[in-house]
Amino acid sequence: MHTTSLSKRIWNILKYILAIALVWFIYSKTSLSDIVDLFRRVSLSWLAVSFLLFCLMTMMKAAQYYILSGRQASYPRVLSIVVTQNVISNFIATGAGIASYLTMFRVDEGIRLRKAAATFLIAKVGDLIAVWAALLITSLLLWREMPGLKIAAMIMLVMIPLAIGVFLVVIILRQRFVDLAGKLTRLSRLDGFSFIQRGLEILQFVAEQDERYVFGLVQIGAVCSIIYMALTMLWAIASLRAYSVDLSASIVVFVNSWIQLISWLPIQVFGGLGVAETSQVYLYGIFGIPAAQMATVSVGLRVILYLFNLFSLLYIPAQAFFRRKDSS
Repeated sequence: MHTTSLSKRIWNILKYILAIALVWFIYSKTSLSDIVDLFRRVSLSWLAVSFLLFCLMTMMKAAQYYILSGRQASYPRVLSIVVTQNVISNFIATGAGIASYLTMFRVDEGIRLRKAAATFLIAKVGDLIAVWAALLITSLLLWREMPGLKIAAMIMLVMIPLAIGVFLVVIILRQRFVDLAGKLTRLSRLDGFSFIQRGLEILQFVAEQDERYVFGLVQIGAVCSIIYMALTMLWAIASLRAYSVDLSASIVVFVNSWIQLISWLPIQVFGGLGVAETSQVYLYGIFGIPAAQMATVSVGLRVILYLFNLFSLLYIPAQAFFRRKDSS
């Protein structure tokens, strides 16, 4: 157990070192004067559109969790949980945001941990489906313009359906799959890791549910994720336009599909600080955007993301105030 704790600490330190190194890399491509000039030229109208789309994204994700959790908590409360999760994920770490989501569902709303975790898992399966569809369509449209990413795109277009297929196998085989996964983790001595145990518990919960019920949730989750993904891509386009970057929708969707996938890697701190910016510089560079320009814009996009998340926190005291007013 001590060894596991030590390795986790070392891994966290490495993530912070990576973030610092990548932030330094981004800053080396730009300058403070360029960043100040970028903010002076920002389009307030596009910034307002960007904020509206950010709010719609948050509301859509809350609606997805609300529906998938069986409406056991009121929508305003689920929206508060999502706002908190987003802020913690962007200012601390993705894992901390997920933990806050699970804790608030369990403690504040009385929803079982396995139920909340299963809801989150099904939502992520829906997100995978939406990202895969976006990546497939844009890869076909941009195939001749992305020589350096053709192999990587083909690999992801195969790997994502395989990952979704594993989840569907869990639903079909149910307890047999969970028993087999349990035996394999014990044989490989992976059962000592807490995240493996939690994963098996979630799979156990999913396996205990009615097959048609889970398939129905997956379909609902996929529809919600596709709507959420569409809003995310529109938000990315509006945010770029706020900084006078006018690119075709196919390029923005393609790049942000990759950034979505990269954001799920367990190397994120402070909402992917450094990782997201470096990814943007590299990916947009493939389509001819100079590294210096994109590095400056990526700093602006990070500032937008942080400010929007901070502003969204105003919803929590407002919701609590109206909740008390209604109960009095």
